[in-house]
Amino acid sequence: MGKEPINVLIAEDDELQLEVLEGYLATHEHIRIAARAQSGDELIAQATLRTDLSAMILDIHLGEGRSGLESFSILKMRGVQLPTILVTGMAPHASVTYDLGIVDIVEKPYTAKRLGQAIEKLQSHIDYQSFVKAGGLYVPIFAEEILQKTPDDILYIESINRTILVHTASDSYESKIPIKVYESYLQDSYFYLTHRSFLVNMKKISHIEGSTIYFHQAREGKQALIAEDKIQEIASFWNNLKKWM
Repeated sequence: MGKEPINVLIAEDDELQLEVLEGYLATHEHIRIAARAQSGDELIAQATLRTDLSAMILDIHLGEGRSGLESFSILKMRGVQLPTILVTGMAPHASVTYDLGIVDIVEKPYTAKRLGQAIEKLQSHIDYQSFVKAGGLYVPIFAEEILQKTPDDILYIESINRTILVHTASDSYESKIPIKVYESYLQDSYFYLTHRSFLVNMKKISHIEGSTIYFHQAREGKQALIAEDKIQEIASFWNNLKKWM
């Protein structure tokens, strides 16, 4: 069971450096190159318009026009907050990047190991952001090992023949914690017992068809059910919740 994917925007105007960076990133299966930019203006446009980005890797120099740092500053002023690794041949003063919120600075020439360290810091930063966004709450998953997910990671929790499965968008984890315990623990996190066997994260629902619940960005086959006597109640609750999301 792998890590949740990180969709990265790369801003690099040197083709050789881009090839090296992409080669190193290819060894990290959870890193997906979602977009590329060769100039500051292109970087700003991509990061502003795209909604699928999780992070950025920026060269400090992007040819003529705005630098990577200047473009990053403009994005912050526009409210675009993406965790960022800065790649540079000459590192700026630490106080500058600290104030901007850069996760790590990787100086050229760098090794795969050094980039890997920056990716680990990026992952930790994203995990912490997710934790805070979810209200500072971890959901324990206890089976052969103990795992922790944030409520925002979870689509639904399912009980099948006394086996509890915690479903994320891409994986399923077996847990020994009863569904009723999860229901009590997650009562303030928009989880709803839609059926005696399904505890659903209402914020993750994409649509409801009859008694079947479908989820955003979920792997095929990941669906939950609504008890017949709860269909109207659940649909009403979810429609009201959408107005506030």
